Amino acid sequence: MKACILSVSLKYNSKIKIMSDVVTRKLYPLDQYEKFLATFSAHAIEYKERLYPTVEHAYHASRYSDEAVQEEIRRAKSPFLGWEVSQKHKADQLAGFDARKSDVMEELCRLKLGQHADVKEGLLASGDDTIVKNYPDPYWGIGADGVGKNEMGRIWMKLRSELK
Repeated sequence: MKACILSVSLKYNSKIKIMSDVVTRKLYPLDQYEKFLATFSAHAIEYKERLYPTVEHAYHASRYSDEAVQEEIRRAKSPFLGWEVSQKHKADQLAGFDARKSDVMEELCRLKLGQHADVKEGLLASGDDTIVKNYPDPYWGIGADGVGKNEMGRIWMKLRSELK
């Protein structure tokens, strides 16, 4: 089985050795990940009748029912600034959001895929490789220890399988 490692760091994660039976040393190029699959890539998406600059903006806005907070996140000048706005309001996050965050992210990635042909082509170009997000968050990525849930990789592989 080959692997498509989505890396958000230029550093090699030595912890990936834990998964050496599954993951090869073939790295999905960082520029390709950032270009197509990253939540902060330059692909605006229409979500709930609003245009968001990135999936990251839409994801964080979806955490709140307050339209002023949603709009503040949507208008943030970068995905990172959108995240910062979200963190500022985290105490007001919708009850139960964490239980459905994967479903929300999958919906947003599906929208991105449907609204941008280059994202579809980029995802299909990964072939049957295992997509691993090399990121320290143990939920969205593989975590600092290399054994995280890799939810972003799982979402992209699910969407890719639906395209075939």
